Amino acid sequence: MAEVLGQVFNIQRFSTDDGPGIRTTVFMKGCPLRCIWCANPESQAAKPQLVRRQSACIGCGRCYSVCPIGAIDAQLALNRDRCNACEECVSACPSGALSFYGDTRSVDEVFETVLQDVGYYANSGGGLTVSGGEPMQQPDFVEALLQRACGAGIHTALDTCGYCDTAFFERVLPLTGLFLFDLKLIDPEKHREYTGVDNAIILKNAAWLAKNGAAMRIRIPLIPGINDSSENLSSTARFIVGLGRRLHVDLLPYHNYGENKYKMLDMPYPLSGIARSDEQHNTRCREIFESFGLECEIH
Repeated sequence: MAEVLGQVFNIQRFSTDDGPGIRTTVFMKGCPLRCIWCANPESQAAKPQLVRRQSACIGCGRCYSVCPIGAIDAQLALNRDRCNACEECVSACPSGALSFYGDTRSVDEVFETVLQDVGYYANSGGGLTVSGGEPMQQPDFVEALLQRACGAGIHTALDTCGYCDTAFFERVLPLTGLFLFDLKLIDPEKHREYTGVDNAIILKNAAWLAKNGAAMRIRIPLIPGINDSSENLSSTARFIVGLGRRLHVDLLPYHNYGENKYKMLDMPYPLSGIARSDEQHNTRCREIFESFGLECEIH
């Protein structure tokens, strides 16, 4: 049987934000959504991406001289469409200004890292979380990784935007101890405007998981002026109640921690200058869900 490989852009150990207890979170590359508030722009593309830290660049030109396909010109401008991720420029860079987001890993390689903290999982009720991007963009790898974790008695969680073929969820449902399911906007047109896709398949998959007994927590990013209105949050709460389960809701207030990543990837930051909401507003948002009888936390 061929070895299962995946594109991973980060493995975060000792995470406490991606499910219960202390966890190791494996971040997979590739996402079908283009949320304008995305804090991990490096997660969107399925292939590795060259990162340039301009503050570290000394302008020596070695990257230009070694690039075999002319993806970097004499002015050190990068043609990202041409770059084939050969990493010659990264090896030649004396200041460490260049690196890559994303590399090919085997299930064995990733699971070896997961196993390093198995003692912490046992003591804290933690485990493995697979996130992204959207992990269901790489279902074979994710399924194999979850199988390894289950076989070792490690609790598993899957952080998903829900935008995938329902058949992929059928494959991983028996292997997933907890689904962290994102709901961003209920109105389909607004969802398309701000994420690039319709939300019909997302809502369908949320209903399918709830109907089939999946352990779920609903995660909602609070983006000022986009999805934090009483109208949207009330509609979201009604949808969750309609799933027929008492599901817990996690509210994730907006932050701009990923803004610098956009610069390093030569991408414009869509929400530049937007202010973070205050505690009072976040509390009012939480109270909307509580008024529908839902347990809700602000993270």
